[in-house]
Amino acid sequence: MEISVIIPVYNKEQYIKQCLENALSQDFKDYEVITVDDGSTDDSGRICDEMANSDSRLRVIHTENGGVTAARRRGVEEAKGRFVMFCDSDDRLLPHALRNSYEAMIANDADEVIAPYQNQRGILFDAQRRGLIKPSEVIKDYLAQHNNYPPIWAILLRRDMILDGCLDIPRYFFIGEDILFHIRYLTKVKSVFCIGQNNYIYSEGITSYPPMNLQYERKYDELLKAALQPVWQEMESFFRLRQIKTYEKFIDLKQFWVYDEYYYQLEGKLDKHIPLADRLVYSLHPRLAYYLIHCYKWWLRKKRIML
Repeated sequence: MEISVIIPVYNKEQYIKQCLENALSQDFKDYEVITVDDGSTDDSGRICDEMANSDSRLRVIHTENGGVTAARRRGVEEAKGRFVMFCDSDDRLLPHALRNSYEAMIANDADEVIAPYQNQRGILFDAQRRGLIKPSEVIKDYLAQHNNYPPIWAILLRRDMILDGCLDIPRYFFIGEDILFHIRYLTKVKSVFCIGQNNYIYSEGITSYPPMNLQYERKYDELLKAALQPVWQEMESFFRLRQIKTYEKFIDLKQFWVYDEYYYQLEGKLDKHIPLADRLVYSLHPRLAYYLIHCYKWWLRKKRIML
């Protein structure tokens, strides 16, 4: 078998049927769909079972609740395909997603294929990269928080590379765990191919997240730094850039105290790889920096609405 589509499911009864209908309507023949019901307490599991009874390409695995990373890992362990594509249970794969990605993967002997995606309002997210690129370029964009790449879903990946420690992420990490997984994967592979065809519809804003938490960010930084060790010499400045971007988010929330608690350590470590605007903001007192950050983010939100 060539491709396994893996869909972790937790309490998404309102969305899972449409998600599975789209996944099972691909214009590609040699694939399976695996749903991992992560201890749902609604009718999600039942809906998956009913649909599996009428389509042999769909397999359902029921587990105790262990979090999304554990569900993805179980799906990869059970998968039969050479390649894997993840899909979230409230999103949709477009009909050509598997074919487009598979053809690019085979033709270019790539280790993964990335495509643009759109949200449910039709806004397109496109990293504007095409063809073969180095995995390090994707890592740099993630660390700079250029968020026009999908974090994990709708990317075609090699199953054997995923099993090499990419999904060993503690359950505590439930925000950004997908990007952390992807960065681990990218440090192990040699080539990425970017296509221009949109493959995926992301349901933006459906999942709610708790407020930013400094303890969480510190632990996340530790895990991210460990993941980057194979390429640390090249990525250290970009890791610092991600810290600055996170710091700016805290300041936009008027959590000025985070500078003294954690981000003071960046003093003297910001080199030319850090954009001048970010270095300027960091050099200001947090209460002054707030006005620049808040105005800039307001402008970005307004620009996006106008699009």
